[in-house]
Amino acid sequence: MVDIIISGEGGKIHAVYHKSEQEAAPLAVVLSGNPHQKYHMNDRVSYAMFRAFMDIGFSVVRFNYRGVNDSEGAIGTTSENMLDIATVIDWIQNKNEDSDKIWLAGHQLGAWYVLQAMMRRPEISGFALVSPDASVSDFGFLSPRPNRGLLLQGANEGEEATAFGTHLTQILKKQAQISLETIRVKNADANYPLPADLRQMYNDLKAYVGRENEDNKLL
Repeated sequence: MVDIIISGEGGKIHAVYHKSEQEAAPLAVVLSGNPHQKYHMNDRVSYAMFRAFMDIGFSVVRFNYRGVNDSEGAIGTTSENMLDIATVIDWIQNKNEDSDKIWLAGHQLGAWYVLQAMMRRPEISGFALVSPDASVSDFGFLSPRPNRGLLLQGANEGEEATAFGTHLTQILKKQAQISLETIRVKNADANYPLPADLRQMYNDLKAYVGRENEDNKLL
């Protein structure tokens, strides 16, 4: 993996990129959580998501939104962060024109960005939501977009988060025709603080993506 700089509308975007050795390998973009809560591309969860895709042969990129660490500009609004996400998706696709699959994975607020990006990008093959921010409740952007994806939550996130996960699953199925598989990681909370928690989340994500990508169920 290498550090790279991508030119974005808000300035330079700092990213880390891994190029798969496999010809025409599938692609993935990893989205970190809310930068106002100190999430960034090198936090433990973002790195674990990145490694899950990397270790099953994807070309994958993770990055900092504008205003975060070495990415230029001020911390952005949702619309500005979505512009950065679109820029990074375009970048990895342009670098890998032979690839016909691209996945998105996001943690916390990044999980919401995954869903918004998927609504705007019909080429998205699959997605993973890791402990989405339960305080976000605006589903107005969802439209029919038949697809399959994964919801990962920590079993210790609490009853409110569990209920939210169930509600999100129902909303996606009803409003967007999306089938969402749910996995709850034993003993973990939303930040997967213990090595065993993070390892299990990594393993579950890796297994799901590997299976769905191989079976080609998502396209």
